[in-house]
Amino acid sequence: MPNLLASLWRNHVTEVAARVNAESRAYLAATPVARADREAATVALTALAGLIFINFFGRPGHLEVYRELLGTLHLGSWADALDRYLINGFEARFHQRLFWSVTRAIGYVAIPALVVWRVLRGSVVDYGFRVRGILPHGKIYAAMFLCIAPAVIAASFTAPFQQTYPFYRLNPGEPLWPRLWAWEVLYASQFVALEFFFRGFLLHGLKRRFGYSTVWVMIIPYVMIHFDKPFAECLGAIVAGFVLGTLSLQTGSMWWGAAIHTAVAWGMDLLSLGHQGKL
Repeated sequence: MPNLLASLWRNHVTEVAARVNAESRAYLAATPVARADREAATVALTALAGLIFINFFGRPGHLEVYRELLGTLHLGSWADALDRYLINGFEARFHQRLFWSVTRAIGYVAIPALVVWRVLRGSVVDYGFRVRGILPHGKIYAAMFLCIAPAVIAASFTAPFQQTYPFYRLNPGEPLWPRLWAWEVLYASQFVALEFFFRGFLLHGLKRRFGYSTVWVMIIPYVMIHFDKPFAECLGAIVAGFVLGTLSLQTGSMWWGAAIHTAVAWGMDLLSLGHQGKL
């Protein structure tokens, strides 16, 4: 077992870090410092813009910022309509989850992708959206999922877990179909967006300037978005950020990370529903 762990660390961490650091040094040697700093600042400021948008414009229960903005534009009736859509009626809970997913797609994908295209003059393929050649790496993520599953199952028996999941809370007497299953599709799309932002745009956007250390830079905001989650999950985000970030640098893609994230999240929802007797 020690030899296996040492081999895994060497193949998937040490060698990846050495390669990324070498590529960073070569880039910095051939690129004016001002340009390298400008590109890094563009990525960092774009990431801040996406996170700020999500925090202030992506909370369906706190619409004051929309009311103030629309009021300034003399569109108060739109704010009233948004209130009715998200707060009143039987479907309001689902509308809130839809609103949550759309705003995250904007903050995590649309804003960074626009900057990649129009400012950095690059392709999102080089920022984690790569698909070609990633199939052989699937076994690494499958093994990781098998390691995570027992901890998820154990956590599912706790009260904080069952109070948190699923994020879409069913109305009394509401069947699972169609809204819960529609929510699960939206939930999966949110993980694609999240993985692109953290293990794609932020990680690959900064790696040329900071090398492998970018993994640690990325982990900080990633853990912070888990501050409202159960304590154990927040701590687990540190490990997940390190592992998924390193693997994304190795594969050049965030897709397998999105897949395992979705599988774990769906498993959490199904386990919680099972414990609540709703399956």
